[in-house]
Amino acid sequence: MLTTVLVLALAFPQQTGAQAEPAARAVVQAAERAVSDDSAEVVRVRWTAALQADSGDRAAALGLGSLARLEYDFPAAERHFREILARSRATDAYTVQATIGLYRVALAEGNWLRGDSLLTLAIADARRIGDRGGEIDAMIGFSNTRSALGGMDASFAALDSLAAILPPGESWERAQYFCRLGLYRAILSDSAAPALTARGTAMASRLGERRITGHCLEAHALVHSLLGRSDSALANLDRAEALLRATHDHSSLARLASRRSDELQFLGRLGEAKAALRQVLQEAEISRNRERFGFAYGGLGMLALRVNDLPTAMDYFERATALYDSLGQRNGARIAQGNRAWVLAMGDDIPAARAAYEQFLAASQETGRLEDEVLSRQQLARLAMREGDWADAAAQLDAAERAAEAKGRGDEARADFAYDRARIALGRSDLASAERLFTGFLSGLEPDQHLHRHLTRMRLAEVAARRGDLAGAERGITSASEELESWRASLGDDELRRFAFAASAFGERDPQAPVARVLAALAGAGRIDAAFALAEQRRARTLTDRLNQADVLREAGIMAGARAHRVRPVTVAELAAALPDSTALLEYMAGSEGAPTTLFVVTRAGVRAFLLPSADSLAAPVRRLVAMLEAGTDPRSITAILGATLLAPAAGSLAGVSRLVVVPDGPLHRVPFDVLRLPDGSVVVERWAVGLAPSAGVAFGLWRDGQRRAPGEPVQLLAIGDPEFPGEQVAVATREGEVFRSAFAGQGGLARLAASGEEARQVARYAPSAEVRLRSDASEGWLKHAPLERFRVIHLATHALVDETSLARTALALAPSEGEDGFLSPADLAALRLDADLVVLSACRTAGGVAITGEGMEGLTAPLVAAGARAVVATQWRIGDRSTVRVVGDFYSALARGLPVVDALRAAKLEAIGRGAPPSEWAGFTVVGDPLARVPVRPAKSRSPLPWAALALAALGLVAGAAYLAVRRRGRSAERGPGPGFNATTHQW
Repeated sequence: MLTTVLVLALAFPQQTGAQAEPAARAVVQAAERAVSDDSAEVVRVRWTAALQADSGDRAAALGLGSLARLEYDFPAAERHFREILARSRATDAYTVQATIGLYRVALAEGNWLRGDSLLTLAIADARRIGDRGGEIDAMIGFSNTRSALGGMDASFAALDSLAAILPPGESWERAQYFCRLGLYRAILSDSAAPALTARGTAMASRLGERRITGHCLEAHALVHSLLGRSDSALANLDRAEALLRATHDHSSLARLASRRSDELQFLGRLGEAKAALRQVLQEAEISRNRERFGFAYGGLGMLALRVNDLPTAMDYFERATALYDSLGQRNGARIAQGNRAWVLAMGDDIPAARAAYEQFLAASQETGRLEDEVLSRQQLARLAMREGDWADAAAQLDAAERAAEAKGRGDEARADFAYDRARIALGRSDLASAERLFTGFLSGLEPDQHLHRHLTRMRLAEVAARRGDLAGAERGITSASEELESWRASLGDDELRRFAFAASAFGERDPQAPVARVLAALAGAGRIDAAFALAEQRRARTLTDRLNQADVLREAGIMAGARAHRVRPVTVAELAAALPDSTALLEYMAGSEGAPTTLFVVTRAGVRAFLLPSADSLAAPVRRLVAMLEAGTDPRSITAILGATLLAPAAGSLAGVSRLVVVPDGPLHRVPFDVLRLPDGSVVVERWAVGLAPSAGVAFGLWRDGQRRAPGEPVQLLAIGDPEFPGEQVAVATREGEVFRSAFAGQGGLARLAASGEEARQVARYAPSAEVRLRSDASEGWLKHAPLERFRVIHLATHALVDETSLARTALALAPSEGEDGFLSPADLAALRLDADLVVLSACRTAGGVAITGEGMEGLTAPLVAAGARAVVATQWRIGDRSTVRVVGDFYSALARGLPVVDALRAAKLEAIGRGAPPSEWAGFTVVGDPLARVPVRPAKSRSPLPWAALALAALGLVAGAAYLAVRRRGRSAERGPGPGFNATTHQW
């Protein structure tokens, strides 16, 4: 406080008679210290009174403008600074400081291009009038903007100019000079960099400059980070945060949190990294700094990339790029360019990824950025590994090492490349070198680098398997799994835990690829029980956690509702004993990187294993099959190929089996098994009833708990259909007169589904106690708050939006109400309290979603199982509003005959085949969870419904009539001209 008082005394010297105008630079420093020392209100009152007494008081205007800037009221700051410029008759120290103030506003908003222009003007003005202090202030900022806009040469030139005008001795200006110089030297790999930033930090601390000390500590931390010293970097960031928080520097706190997130992500501490990014967003909001939002988006994109969520990563990177471009930042654009290249490298388009990294490499060589050059070559090496070009991969690493060696960082580069060198040795089948390199790399990792240790141990297990040491391979995979569980438990974030098994480091595109190879080796050598147990460790982890947590909470009386299903690891012997009659479980472990796919077949007789082609080779045929089925074309050739590949090898083990419970993996999640054709020409649905389970453990838990209800307990049923949507559109029929239950299909909005209301009423006839909710009563708000535990069957006939790239764009559509938008997200569904034997999602693609390694299909079905549903009937592609009613009716009729859900669904499909319906109408329906659940509905109450043909004609008539009215309304609107708010020139509302 004493320092502040002294500065204020300088800013407002007490004189009698005519008062001299205070030094402009001292006024700005007074404002900075007042904010740092929590005395801003005191000086604000004084400056406000002075300005009211004399509207031309430039000291008061400069002080108030500086306070407004430091407190992030940028419009007020701009107004005060521009008033000074407007009222000044000539250039002087006040106009220089006002111009620098405008630069600082631009910088605080993240607009470096505008800031650079203002500094150029301020420097010229300060030199012309001999204002050395103003010139120093402007040159400090200029070294900053030059680094962002002009490259490193321009930054060093600015720092050289600054050094030439600094006064001798210690000063806060000289402290800033050393810290900036050290940081820029570190970027160029100068070993003297830490000493420079340490010198600047110590000087600022001795002078009592807390804010500048905080900035210097941040620079010192970044220098340590560039030198690979993560512990020192994080420690210095902690020290910097304490000082910057004490001085209320929220803009710098946002930047610092972004630095911390980068470091934590590198260490694999993703939960802490995400928390740091949330802090970036909070501080950016307070400081109104668009650049800091760019930091947050870039960090969130990198976080998504590390857990292999490529669509989310690209979305964040594009948002960051747009912000940086709007601010004219070259550095931001450069970083975004590298990030986009990384996303491409993790995807399927290797040529595009290579082109992007070659472009990035050329730019890094032109600007002399060693870090970017090394990263580019390392990524090019990893792309070469993907293609099996081990010679090119080694050549790229050699070139990167030579570049680093020239800058004195060869040892650091060699350490960074140790994992990549080991991968190359493994690819060349030099197992001795691979083992030596992986072992050495593992020994150098810190104990808390769980993700990195996990990936390295898996590669060592793969080495052991390829050497024939199966016992060692099994131990290695078990150890790696324990390491991953330790890391997964530390994340503290549900979303990150969901992606734990997909999380990657070292550029591994499929981090679980070594597991598939080891399990195939174990299974091929007859160690099937061990291989099966290891495969189950990578199944439905989040769902298992939710079910067990809910079970514990209910047992403790903390959560109301029926008892949940407890899930635990299940042995092959337990599973075989629990299998119902005539049932087999088929569990796939998808192989990638050319590794075989392993199929485990469990029957009452035990378990067998079969090695199938790599799933990489099956992804494209599966996509083509689904597209052809949805389009209504004949996929006979593909169904024969996939049937021969996925099921024919196991057919001999399935004698006497009429039901298959399939646990898919990878691209096999999207296979419609019912339509696959066997070598004898038969179609799977004609031979077996097929259902899906998230894991054998989940299926076992559901079977074990399936008889929890009292015999003869009456069925209560909830049927929801034909919700009322805001701005409801006319249903426009597409192929064969159908209206599809897919949100926003073709029209950009939601069309009414009249037949879904008839479907809900029809379903209600199968239960003695049923509640039917239609139109506005079919609302999201009601479903969220109703006591759903009483319903044994829940049927939802509506629209759905399922995005196979993002859970954020997946939802079930109901009527909006009570402040709800009408869209039920997966999280909303998981939060429901259910005790249902059956939930039917009669909407498009409800069995789809995002296929996540270690979790399976994450969309709308898994959350319902987590919420307490035993079985969920859903669809794999678009379904029609009319044709669905018939399939659903046949399904409930079969349930009423006492068939399990999977058998009832098969019976409905066979009925559809019998009446000549194409596979597009029936094959998309599947059951997830416990396919063998039984629901004792009763035969439908007799009444006089419309014949099926009449129902179809009535539904079509409704569509046609509504479409006709819409056309007439559009015609009348055209006669009247554009409605209010429409711009006929721009065609925009």
